[in-house]
Amino acid sequence: MDDEAATHALLVFGLSLFVGPAIGALVGWRKKLFWGVGVGALLIGCAGLYGAATVGWQRYQSIADTVLVEGNLVEFVEERSKDDKGRTTTTRAPIVEYTASDGQVRRVKGLGGGLSDKGSGDAVDVRYKPADPAQALVADFQNMWGIVWGLGLFGGFPTMFGLFFTGMAIKEGRPSSNAWEKEPEATPAQKRWRTCGTVLANVVFLAGFAVCFLYPDEDFGKGLGAGFMTIGAGALLHLVVQSFPPAMAFESRSILGIVGLGFIAFGYGAWMMM
Repeated sequence: MDDEAATHALLVFGLSLFVGPAIGALVGWRKKLFWGVGVGALLIGCAGLYGAATVGWQRYQSIADTVLVEGNLVEFVEERSKDDKGRTTTTRAPIVEYTASDGQVRRVKGLGGGLSDKGSGDAVDVRYKPADPAQALVADFQNMWGIVWGLGLFGGFPTMFGLFFTGMAIKEGRPSSNAWEKEPEATPAQKRWRTCGTVLANVVFLAGFAVCFLYPDEDFGKGLGAGFMTIGAGALLHLVVQSFPPAMAFESRSILGIVGLGFIAFGYGAWMMM
């Protein structure tokens, strides 16, 4: 399902990896470095987000008229592929058997990451089109929304960095403030709040590393996802604390926000796909 939309989105994103740096280099040469980095990253990021939006919308439309049934995992088949350097990669793809409304038993092949903890005979959800029961897909996060998440991730990160460097370029172009103006000092109460908030944020941040090892080996992917999301929550908590007046510099807070959102996005994907 939606193979054409996915191919189109990947093509646009792939082209942006060449066009973005080229235009960014030209802008940086004509103006300044921050402008070039910002524009180049935004072009790549917008291409990724465009792909995520188009594939996501197409996927939403394509599954709107599908029927959800419970199938059974039959087996895993090994698939080998070679990269441009001749290295061979082996993956395991699940074969799921399902029965459509016409009573005919059919099989569909999916992606293996989300079903790696299942064995032969285990129940697996499948979605198929009543008008064409052979058009089906495994109804887990990886098979349904994995490419949307991936494009959103690869689009979101460059977009955030592009906005960051564009903001830096705009700030750099503004007249500098009065050098004799003193930054407002924090009151004793503000210092206490910031100290308590920083300690709490550090505890959450460090707890994320511990969470990664709390899960058994067979659930390592979920443990990694939970740990990454906890680390991201700690970084975002630092962002909130450092935004209390007198706030930390915009550049430092932006980095905390990018790190926090990035860890949460990676963690969510690892949790859902493993």
